[in-house]
Order: sequence, then structure tokens, then C-alpha cells
Amino acid sequence: MQEKIKLKAGQKLITNKDFEIAIAEKVSVKAMQNGMQIRPASTVTGYNDDSIRMSDGSIIHRAANSFFV
Repeated sequence: MQEKIKLKAGQKLITNKDFEIAIAEKVSVKAMQNGMQIRPASTVTGYNDDSIRMSDGSIIHRAANSFFV
């Protein structure tokens, strides 16, 4: 039986699997750029190789930002 992966507070989302889990669990995600939070924490509704779509409608580039639970 395969263990279910859980996200922990403060964990950085890097892989596509991390974003899939964040979408499934509907956790609040903070988008950070150079150590500063650029948007209010929101849930992730979609992603691709280049960007992340947040539930507030904003689209944030993956390469220029970091995402934390």
C-alpha cells in the first residue's frame, strides 16, 4: 500500500506532484518573490510548467516566484 503524501506548514512547493496535492487538499499557498509575499494566501486551482493559477484569478509565473504552504 502506498503512503499518502501530506503537505506540511512552511513546505516549499516545487514539483508538479506538490501542486497536485495542494489542489486536492485545497491548502492555502503563499506566493513569495525575493522573500516578500506578493499576493494574499490563496488556494491553487491549476498549474502548468510555466505558471500557477490561484483561486483569486491571478496567474503567477513559477520561475520567478516560490510557493509555500
